[in-house]
Order: sequence, then structure tokens, then C-alpha cells
Amino acid sequence: MDVNLKGFNAFITGGSSGLGYEMAKALASHGATVAIAARGGEKLDGAREELCSKGFDVHAIAMDVRSESSVSDAAAWVEKNWGRLDMLVNNAGLGMSSVGIPRNKPVPFYEIPVPVFNSIVETNFIGYFIVSRALVPIMVRQGSGRLVNVSTSIPTMTAKGQIPYGPARAAAEAMVTIMTEELKDTGVMVNIILPGGAAYTGFNNHLPRRPGLLEPDILNEVILFLASPKSDGMYGERIIGKEFDQWLKEKGIDITA
Repeated sequence: MDVNLKGFNAFITGGSSGLGYEMAKALASHGATVAIAARGGEKLDGAREELCSKGFDVHAIAMDVRSESSVSDAAAWVEKNWGRLDMLVNNAGLGMSSVGIPRNKPVPFYEIPVPVFNSIVETNFIGYFIVSRALVPIMVRQGSGRLVNVSTSIPTMTAKGQIPYGPARAAAEAMVTIMTEELKDTGVMVNIILPGGAAYTGFNNHLPRRPGLLEPDILNEVILFLASPKSDGMYGERIIGKEFDQWLKEKGIDITA
């Protein structure tokens, strides 16, 4: 997609790898200034260095989405260094394998340790709230902005062996629906995006590649579209990366024009 994002500021949580890293690269490659946020360390620093080595304007923000003070510090950084925010992408998440539960060996809910349950819910649900609560007001005050929340498929939300990952994603999506209604008169557009299947990201890249596994750049064209003027006035959409071309056709949108 051909779009000029010079002067466009985007903040992406979970931006040091996987879907978040690829979306950051896509936006930055079209001129956007991007902040990738993740827990601090070599992984985050390495991601920034790699993107900056390509000539992109990218900043690394050490932030834990579960920590109100950490997120508040990040919001203060945005206010001080940018003064405005054009897009917030809530992407940070923990999969079942991230907390020691293999994808191919699901555990019944009554064997899930409470700390594991809490960790996933705090990241995949409460984290979306904490980050949005801190950063969305910047967009509300300026009267414009784009809030994009990464979700998962509805079957995953209710599949056997997906507690607490599925319910946490379902709760986050329900919350986003309410956010959409509360923000629709503020100039802040809210939309949901999802890959449309398992992607080769941190959730799955410990496993051998298998047929049907989506590439981590599956949402790149979607995020470019949502950052572009082509999506002006659009909110409340649930866009599936794997089905993006069909979605555009159904909406009568030509992103090549």
C-alpha cells in the first residue's frame, strides 16, 4: 500500500517481536515515527537497533503493560517528546506457551495455577485497559487518533484448553466494543484486528513451521490501511488479516487508487 506517513506518530505495545515488530516496521517504512514498547532488555533494544539500521525513526520504550506507573511514564514520554499521538496499537500479549503450557498439550482449567491465570489476564485484558486509559486521552484532547486493538479468532476464545487465554481475549474485545461507543464522538477511531489463524510469532515460533501457519507480517497491510486517510471515519470494524483482501472488496475500498 502506497501511503505517506511522515509526521505520523504511532505507539505499539509488544513491539519488540512478532506481529508488533512487523507492524512497526511497516509503519516506519512509510515514514511514521514509531515507539515500540515492551519489557526492557536486549530483545527490545535489539529490535530498535535493527529498525533504526534501516533508516527508520523508531524509539524503544521499556514498559510493562500490567504496571500503571510504568505505563504512566510512557504516556509522559509521549507528551514530552511528541506532543501528540496518532495511533495506539494494543498488541502485547501472552500465549499459553509463554507461561509453560504447550499448545499441543492443553491443560484443563482445574489444573491451571492461579498465578498463571492472573498473568495472562493481566497482560491480555487488564493491560489493554491500563494502556488505553493512559494514552487515549492524548488523542481525545487533540480531537483525532486511531486506537487499534489486536484480538484473536472467536473459536479460539471458546476452544477447549484455552482458559485463560481465550476468555481474556474475549473480555478485551468486549471492552473495546464499549470503548468504540464511548469514543465515537471524540474523533478517535477504534477498530479490532486479528491474524485469522495461528501466526509464526513468539506464541508459536518455538515449534517447527507447519502448513497453514501465518507469517508475522499478516497484519502489515491492515495497519497501513488503518493509519492511512483511506480509513478516515471508520470505527467498530473487526478486520481479519488473512481475509483482508475480501474485506476490502466487500466494503468497496480500493487501497491502490
